[in-house]
Amino acid sequence: MELMNLQEITQKAEEAYKAHKFEEAIGFYRKAITLDLKNARLYSEIGISYYHLGDKINALLNLDKAVDLEPNISYRYASRGYIKGGLKMIDEAILDYEKAIELDPSDSITFNNLGLLQEQKGWAKMAESNFDKADTLEGRLKKDPILPNIKSEKTASSSMENKKEHSSTSLNLEKKKY
Repeated sequence: MELMNLQEITQKAEEAYKAHKFEEAIGFYRKAITLDLKNARLYSEIGISYYHLGDKINALLNLDKAVDLEPNISYRYASRGYIKGGLKMIDEAILDYEKAIELDPSDSITFNNLGLLQEQKGWAKMAESNFDKADTLEGRLKKDPILPNIKSEKTASSSMENKKEHSSTSLNLEKKKY
């Protein structure tokens, strides 16, 4: 096998990932890390690949490393929060989502996911507030000019469908790359 540079190895990893060959992707990402030990994105991609293989523990370990390397990137916290939520580490996941929102208050999915965890804790008002923020950021909250704090029935129904959609989909972390 010929020697490849970091960019070529990363491209091979991304191709494997897109083809849902997650074990192969992990192998390429691990090889890339040997060339760049402080690349948080590589650790994050490994973590996400492990998640898709059902290995949440290794996913979490790699996302921890990504957060350690890039503590000011909201996506790192949101990704790790999602994994922690899946591991029933609800309090820790909430803290990660809150940090992600602090770093990027425009991320509607993070507000939605935080609301889902708050619902699990029984914090209905806080959850509803975060669902509303998510809807507003997505442009789904249509307020009546006469009754500004009341959602229309259609909007409320749409909002609930969106919450269900986000909670039932697989980890959609590949959208943002840093």
